[in-house]
Amino acid sequence: MENYYGDPYMMWHDGIDETSVTLLKGEELEKAEDMLIETLEKGGHYGAIGLRELRSTKALPVLEALLETSTGTLAVEIAVALCLIKNSVDYVPTIIIALKESGFWSVRIHAARALRRFPSEKVITALFESVAKDPEYLVRNHASETILFLYGLQPNISMHQEIFELMIVEFNPEDTSSVENAFRHYQKCADMIRELIERDGELRKGPIIEDIWEWRD
Repeated sequence: MENYYGDPYMMWHDGIDETSVTLLKGEELEKAEDMLIETLEKGGHYGAIGLRELRSTKALPVLEALLETSTGTLAVEIAVALCLIKNSVDYVPTIIIALKESGFWSVRIHAARALRRFPSEKVITALFESVAKDPEYLVRNHASETILFLYGLQPNISMHQEIFELMIVEFNPEDTSSVENAFRHYQKCADMIRELIERDGELRKGPIIEDIWEWRD
């Protein structure tokens, strides 16, 4: 428990040590798998992450059953787990729906980051829609950086100052002209990112990328 979750503050601030469960063997591994399934059944998305790392076929019935009733971050992590355990992209639409439709910006960020694993034209289309239309800067930021990553470019949009300046334009939600002006900038931002990837990038080979946080030039 300490290796995987850590203390509550670090868990919130830095995330969990996702791969620590893969170091277990024998009875310890079996016990960890059962504990993660129990966590999942109680609605904890960290359970889905650990089971994903274990490629737990034992958890498949629970994951598939819960996906039908889950929302938010839990649904995203269950979908990712099912994709990786089953080596299938059948559950990617669940992640795309979360990116497009969730009312919580934190869930949309989570979905944008999760899509780094799944290079496809449908994923890229959804990410560009977020760059151009999402009202939250951090969602636009993570969506854009996932696009860069999937095209083999360094996933740091702030390196491209002209694009970044368009992305961070603020607006007054009570002022129609302010909103319209901002979203014109976001569309231009998306257009410039598309020009960048078409010029300098190449869509990574899929359908699933495992080492999504290790960027290679």
